[in-house]
Amino acid sequence: MYHVMLICADNSPLKEVDRWLSRNGFHVNVSLSLEQANKHYELTDFEILLIDAEQANDEALSKIHDLPYIIFDQRPSLNAAIEYMAKGANYFIPLPTDPDTVLAQVIEVLEKQQTRSSDVTSAPEIESTTANISLFSQPEKLDNHPALGSPESGIIGDSPAMHILFDELKKVARTDATVLIHGESGTGKELVAKSIHGLSKRKAEALISVNCAAIPENLIESELFGHEKGAFTGAVSARDGLIVAADHGTLFLDEIGELPLEAQARLLRVLQEGEIRRVGAVTSTKVNIRLVTATHRNLLQMVKNGMFREDLYYRLYVMELSVPPLRARGDDISAIAKILLEKACTKHDKPLPQYTKTFEKAILSHPWPGNVRELENAIERAVILSPDGKLEAHNLKLKTKESLPETQTGTITAPTKSSNSVPEFNIEGTTLDDYFKHFVKTHQHKMTETQLAQSLGISRKSLWERRQKLGVPRKVTE
Repeated sequence: MYHVMLICADNSPLKEVDRWLSRNGFHVNVSLSLEQANKHYELTDFEILLIDAEQANDEALSKIHDLPYIIFDQRPSLNAAIEYMAKGANYFIPLPTDPDTVLAQVIEVLEKQQTRSSDVTSAPEIESTTANISLFSQPEKLDNHPALGSPESGIIGDSPAMHILFDELKKVARTDATVLIHGESGTGKELVAKSIHGLSKRKAEALISVNCAAIPENLIESELFGHEKGAFTGAVSARDGLIVAADHGTLFLDEIGELPLEAQARLLRVLQEGEIRRVGAVTSTKVNIRLVTATHRNLLQMVKNGMFREDLYYRLYVMELSVPPLRARGDDISAIAKILLEKACTKHDKPLPQYTKTFEKAILSHPWPGNVRELENAIERAVILSPDGKLEAHNLKLKTKESLPETQTGTITAPTKSSNSVPEFNIEGTTLDDYFKHFVKTHQHKMTETQLAQSLGISRKSLWERRQKLGVPRKVTE
């Protein structure tokens, strides 16, 4: 059993780490300060120290420079991170944080300690130091939240449509109400969910984000609700699910419309009774979560088609936030493009070029059906393909109906099938995307998502992403 020393004040968000690590088999001792820990314990008896930056003064840190430790900071900054790493910290993690991040970093430090040669005492290089800094500019990671709409908040926007969203978001965030976020793919629904959590009274607790479409159907119940040992083949030990990990915090379920009907029934019980039962278990466990969901689909229409549970829909539809598409955000498009331009230039080590009127005209004239995600990809293409120091609009490589070659605008009619098969439909063009749409529409009534993905030679996540890109809705059957 590993022994961990936790050093933080009683009101520190780091205090929750005691519960998270104890649940995973660690023995945790807690002290209010490094001085108190030194007085009552022999710190060399602990495999790792977890320290709130509030208790990490220079004198105290100088006495533990030979011990493995991680610094947690409620007011994170890049300068502070580099400074603590230079003093000997193994990692720097902003507060609040989540169980998975803490557990992963603790295990990595312990594994490094086991494999490290006893005679290696050289200081880490700057490159390896900065690689170990877990610093994020997400709203829930900051103690004092920047104004919504600013680049620091994660959501950029000053248009009337975004001000309406921000006003509603701030009102909703103060409550514990269940929230349904609706918007087209690529509009930033996950950023809205993170802001809800970051502005809520649960911000010191975990935010667990789950993409329901990215988890195989046969595993999603186990991932969300956990399972008992022997509940199914491969369940060699009992395991808590992601809902338990979000206890007292926020659970964000992205693409909730892709959740299988069986899992929908289990989720309904969590919302109705506030309790969860692992797969294969006979007893339930109480949980306290705030549920935020998102979808680009019309859930009410799915209910009418028998593709989504009506009782769950009305449980989810307490508060709804609509994220406007990029084409409805006016001058926000230019502001977002400039931020993405800086990001792409940094990523590809290119000098920042001038943002010209010609380039802006090309940006503003495009309808952006893929929203911010499409804009980000287009900006990155332009940065890569344009000469250093220049930004050429044609390198955005924007696709429009007018730009498609003639071979892609023709129509191929599928042969008429018998009355027992799929209805006749048209295939646009002869590209791989056309084949994908044809194959999926033809076979999805008799194949699961996993079987479709295997037949196409891709992962289930890739199948879902291609569906979103090409606008091929999933046909759910009971």
